[in-house]
Amino acid sequence: MKTILYATDCTKNDASALKYAYRFSYIMKADLHVLHVYDFPPIHLSVIQPIEKLQNRMKQEKKDIVKKFCETHLKNEFRETPIKIHAVENTSVEDAIIDTAKKLSPDLVILGMKDDHSHRGFFASNIANELLDRVNFPVMMIPNGIDYTCISTIVYATDFEQQDIIPITKLIEIVRPFEALIEIVHIYHTDTTTARERMEQFKNMLLEQVSYDDMTFKTIASDKIKSGIISVINSENASMLAMLERKHEFRLDNPFRKDLVKEIKTRVDIPVIAFSKRNTKTKEAVIA
Repeated sequence: MKTILYATDCTKNDASALKYAYRFSYIMKADLHVLHVYDFPPIHLSVIQPIEKLQNRMKQEKKDIVKKFCETHLKNEFRETPIKIHAVENTSVEDAIIDTAKKLSPDLVILGMKDDHSHRGFFASNIANELLDRVNFPVMMIPNGIDYTCISTIVYATDFEQQDIIPITKLIEIVRPFEALIEIVHIYHTDTTTARERMEQFKNMLLEQVSYDDMTFKTIASDKIKSGIISVINSENASMLAMLERKHEFRLDNPFRKDLVKEIKTRVDIPVIAFSKRNTKTKEAVIA
């Protein structure tokens, strides 16, 4: 992992996400780019200065605000490892992130998961939803107020798809510096009898293509997928949840057919890293 893009609105509530993004990128030895998106206000006709000059001045002011935000909350850490700061004028935060990502080709985009009443509303929720529908890179959402701790256990929720392999491969790349445990988990309804057999088949298929020593495979019975995943997170004291966005899954036997990423990320208090199916190039296959 070489490049991480972190988008912030520079509010106090986003300070914890900034710290997490900085320390995460430091461990990953990745360049951290901090992006702030702003909207240029309407210009009154009586303004004498050229609009281009005003735009340049505002851009610099916004970059100074971002720098001050980083200095205030990172303190001495800000001087240890350089951060690249970007201030972009755009009425759409999603479009600005995507345009910036086209230039930087980030391996990961990080967003702060905000409360309903934050400046931009559901900042992580709405924007992450839009990004996952339009981009190839994974998106990590950081809950409000979380303190960074070393990543020890990551839960990956699977539905035995061939398309899970690329996200798991990328997840292995992420966790190697932390020497973290990856728990591959499938939540199934209590009337399902083939989950263990399908998990064994999926395990064999996966291990033919990836290599990582600290990886376990579990099947958990639960009437509701969301509560089952949350139960696993709590019982395993997981540091992070990883999921493949499954927005367009409509098989009747598929408990993941609803978009769980968008539903569950507001129910957990650990970072959620979501992989878009746009980034899974393998032909779709499901373990039967």
